[in-house]
Amino acid sequence: MFSGFRGRLTRGYVLLAIVLILAVAAASTALAFFLYTGSLGEAISNAAQRASEEVTASQRRHETLAHAAPAIARDVGRGRFRVAIFDSHRRLLAANEPPPRPSAGGDFSRAFGSLIGLPRARVPVNGGMVLIEPDLDRFSRVLLWYWSIMIPVGLLAILSAWLIGRRISARAVGPLAEVTKSLRRIAEGDFTPEKLLGNENDFRELTTAYNDVAFRLTAATAERKQSDAQMRQFIADAGHELRTPLTIVMGYLDVLRQGVITDSAGTAQIYETMLDESRRMRALIEKLIYLARLDRAGAPQKLSTVDIAATVSRAVQSLSPLANGRIDLSAADRAMVSADEDELYEAIKNVIDNALKYAPQSRVEVSTIPQDGTVCIRVKDSGPGMDSADIAHAFDRFYRGSARGDIEGSGLGLAIAKRAVERAGGTIETESSPGHGTQVTLCLPLTMSS
Repeated sequence: MFSGFRGRLTRGYVLLAIVLILAVAAASTALAFFLYTGSLGEAISNAAQRASEEVTASQRRHETLAHAAPAIARDVGRGRFRVAIFDSHRRLLAANEPPPRPSAGGDFSRAFGSLIGLPRARVPVNGGMVLIEPDLDRFSRVLLWYWSIMIPVGLLAILSAWLIGRRISARAVGPLAEVTKSLRRIAEGDFTPEKLLGNENDFRELTTAYNDVAFRLTAATAERKQSDAQMRQFIADAGHELRTPLTIVMGYLDVLRQGVITDSAGTAQIYETMLDESRRMRALIEKLIYLARLDRAGAPQKLSTVDIAATVSRAVQSLSPLANGRIDLSAADRAMVSADEDELYEAIKNVIDNALKYAPQSRVEVSTIPQDGTVCIRVKDSGPGMDSADIAHAFDRFYRGSARGDIEGSGLGLAIAKRAVERAGGTIETESSPGHGTQVTLCLPLTMSS
């Protein structure tokens, strides 16, 4: 996996090493050459002065230029310069060294020297000329020695770059291969979270991003499965709850159609029963629609600053005709929250209505208690209470408890209350035990003005 990318990355490291080695070698060679030639100017001038003086001295001794030429060439050159003495017909009379032999280093040095204009001196003397120029053969030998060392070192460096490049490429490609393998696993439908290690490589951000995506995708998949399961259960429960009253209505309609009941009292009773069942279906459908609206993603909220005491009082008043004076209200003043007032009113009303229905012989205490930046609405009764299984499912849709008896209801009241409170940024909890009543507590964050 990623073998082509690994090969290109390794070749890139090797090519970079070759370029760097050649650059270092060329730069060091050029630097040495410039340092060498830079010191020649003054030395050649001195050698030219000395050559002129020696020719003059030999002529004072009445020596011919041809006779004095070998000694002058040998003395002026002194192993550093090439000195050649010519007569007036440009015939070579003497030289301190034989003509340079062709060699790779010497040819390069002379070519480079001609290119940069190496200093040389032509000294005209009586009867001829003295030519003085640098001896580049010695420098060429040093240069060849330097390159004979640099080439093996460079080859070793290139081999090292290849080996190191392969290792670095393998480490660099490792996280990519791991992420690719995991992505393929996810593409095949396996959403099991598999955290990738990203602490020991340079792709930490990549592996961290993958981990975040993988875990979010896993969570989203699990949430979707749970949502699908809840929706299926919701549809089944809603169908079950609607089937009973619909069956009753259809049964009575069939009785009326067949003319089984002929007396007016029986017919009136049938119509009353069908009307009650129709009201029950309408109430259930309205609650289903309301809960669906609360559940819809991005459902709009009419947020406003709500006075909890006023909202609780309004809910209590609306239920007073059904309570027969069993509600005791204790509401604190100046407890303001930011919420959708209609949703909050519906939540409080459903909780109180639930207490009135399931604790019919008990008083219901409703109170608001501000504390630590929140306000809690507590609804408490002294009814039969709930066991642990009922408490665990108290906020489930259509769940009505194991001891509901003949109490009418849809099992949606607490589910609506929970969703509405959560949309307002609050929490709702239930405390109960068999024979000791039930307490439902809704807590909401206070606004800054409270």
